[in-house]
Amino acid sequence: SEAFFANSAPNRSARCATSSSSTELAATSSRRDILSSASSAGLLLGVALATASPAQAKVEGYAPPSKTKALGEEYRQGTAALADMDDMAPVPREAYKKLPSGVTIADLRVGNGETAEVGKKCNIQWVLRKSNGYFVDSSDVSGGVPFIFTIGANGGAIEGVDEGIRGMKVGGTRRLLIPVEKGYVEGLEDGKPGPLPAGFGPRQQMRRVQGLRKDVPGEYIFLEIQLTKVR
Repeated sequence: SEAFFANSAPNRSARCATSSSSTELAATSSRRDILSSASSAGLLLGVALATASPAQAKVEGYAPPSKTKALGEEYRQGTAALADMDDMAPVPREAYKKLPSGVTIADLRVGNGETAEVGKKCNIQWVLRKSNGYFVDSSDVSGGVPFIFTIGANGGAIEGVDEGIRGMKVGGTRRLLIPVEKGYVEGLEDGKPGPLPAGFGPRQQMRRVQGLRKDVPGEYIFLEIQLTKVR
């Protein structure tokens, strides 16, 4: 029996070694399959993002030309994300005009219709971003429903929009860089001055801007508006 155990020991070792090798090969093959699947999924995701239309990129929050949340100024220049816009039209520095209140305006397109004046009711399409260019919300996301308010009326538009729209003509598009103190100071609940972002997430982003960044030098609310009707 001693001879049997002595002869069996090498055989058991060989079988264990063979079993271990098979296990390692199976594990390696499994890892290779997982990596291959992940690589294929990543490739498909990359293709999907690369083929997203410019409208999706600007309206739905995709982030070309880079994956960063903060869009670069070369991307923001002239990108109003509104219908019939000259998407990449450059906005020269001299186009920006700072009003006495601190609101800065720049006409991306000058309209040729009726002029927005105090007492007039206006319809606007809008795109709201944070000062770093990060998309927050737009009227397009809500089905293109315009924001309607009367210029100069209490409770209509936030102060920066009420002031910044004056002098625009129907058909025009204007960029507004609004100091935080001219923004959503009365809150972001329904019924407050607008245009209001819809949903908890977008509103919470603007609450953080109003609350945590109101004293940051150079902080502003980035709004682009298109005047579609005056009456």
